[in-house]
Amino acid sequence: MPTLADVDLVADRLPGRELHDVLATARETDGLARVSLLGAPGLAITRHAELKAFFADDAQFPGGESYQFMVEPAVGRTFISMDGDEHDAYRRLATPAFRSRRVSTWVDDDLVPLAHEIVDRFAARGEADLVVELTQVLPLWAISRKLGLPMGSEERQRVWTRALLAQPADPDGAARARAEVTAFLAPIVTARRDAPGDDVLSHLLGHEHEGLRMTDEEVVSHIRLLYVVGAATTSDGLSSLLFHLLSRPALLDRARQEPDLRPRVVAESLRYDPPVCTLPRLAPTGGTIGSSEVAPGTLVLCAIASANRDPRVFPDPDRFDPDRDHTEMLTFGFGQKYCPGAHLGRSEIAAALDVVLERLPNLRLVDATEPAGAIMRSVDRLQVAWDPIHR
Repeated sequence: MPTLADVDLVADRLPGRELHDVLATARETDGLARVSLLGAPGLAITRHAELKAFFADDAQFPGGESYQFMVEPAVGRTFISMDGDEHDAYRRLATPAFRSRRVSTWVDDDLVPLAHEIVDRFAARGEADLVVELTQVLPLWAISRKLGLPMGSEERQRVWTRALLAQPADPDGAARARAEVTAFLAPIVTARRDAPGDDVLSHLLGHEHEGLRMTDEEVVSHIRLLYVVGAATTSDGLSSLLFHLLSRPALLDRARQEPDLRPRVVAESLRYDPPVCTLPRLAPTGGTIGSSEVAPGTLVLCAIASANRDPRVFPDPDRFDPDRDHTEMLTFGFGQKYCPGAHLGRSEIAAALDVVLERLPNLRLVDATEPAGAIMRSVDRLQVAWDPIHR
């Protein structure tokens, strides 16, 4: 079996148990393991305690410079590539529409009907690849509907999203996608500033905090960020959830019969195979991780997938158990930069699961690929069948 030092976390897909076996060996051998990312050497934090402390330590390990290197060339300048007071101010401008109360209302009033609308397109067939037909579609439809963007452009948005995510491996492709997103959004933003509507885009353009407002370019950058950290992660998380549930018929039957279980199944899937399983960061000034000193400029890989299976925190961590305590999972980070879209992402995945179980009776797995990817992790194919209801 290869060690973590033998693999490249971008080039090597490490499907199924392969990733988790490699991470487990590193975690039990050395909590701070040597690793390679696109040929660049780095250190991976593989244990829960050290990773939680790293996320919480903004003094030694501010996140902004990491995102300036990894994300900003593709997405543009947003609050995630800022630190300190600037980060706090722009986060307040960009995220109030994603607070829990607003999310709950939006899920019930808009997202659930949207999921039904998508399922309507294939429910009568009795078979589908749910990755192609659902998991890659719903998050982008949801973003378009929430922002008030013209519907029908979601396939282009999907292509742009994957190209933006290829930064820094394919900077030219990411740059082209960035320019195409700007060309698509700029006239919409201009029109919406002149004539606001009842949508999140109008809110972003009009919201003010202590005299500060987002410029048109900052709003466009924020939407690019939503494609990357909103649509892509939700799509990937939903695909893994459906794979794990459909691979366990007894649990699938239980989820059908116990709606209250479903949020816990969602949480367990997000722990078991997080959509962002390794988060690259920089340590610009160096610092202490556990008992080790790291040099300034060190590339640090936050191995979320490893921390989420640390047996010191999660007993029997390789068992898929929705009844376990998920309080300590680090899928959405920790501390000041805990993902502000966490509640929205979990709610969207849970709502999609409700609709799938309601609309596709006797749903069963026909053929699928296992979750794969060592940075972003998802299922590429999820062929299923069900007993169609002819209306």
